[in-house]
Amino acid sequence: MGQSNVTDEERLWAMLAHLLALLGYVTWLGAYIAPLVIYLVYKDKSHFVAFHALQSLFFQLALLVVAAICALLAITIVLACIAIPLAIVMSVGALAYIIVAAIRAYNGELFEYWLVGKWARQIVGI
Repeated sequence: MGQSNVTDEERLWAMLAHLLALLGYVTWLGAYIAPLVIYLVYKDKSHFVAFHALQSLFFQLALLVVAAICALLAITIVLACIAIPLAIVMSVGALAYIIVAAIRAYNGELFEYWLVGKWARQIVGI
């Protein structure tokens, strides 16, 4: 699933599309704005960068849905015992997954996130 004709600039921006999503750990909207801006800038220039940026955005939106479910479960005391550890594990797992995706993107690979990768691939057309 590698791309042989990807430039260094494309690899850098594909990596940044994943890593800048980590701004969500610091500022809430950063996880969505950075990948969206990169996608909008590169959607007509590079399918490689657009693919990585779009799936990074989709992954962050999927995490938002899971976090909302965990928050709703945490409202009750009984389910909070499940929801809080689940949210912690999800956060650490997402962090590791994002770092792996960034490294693979910098290596010029078309790394696909589970569930959202195929959707991004269809939209970008690769």
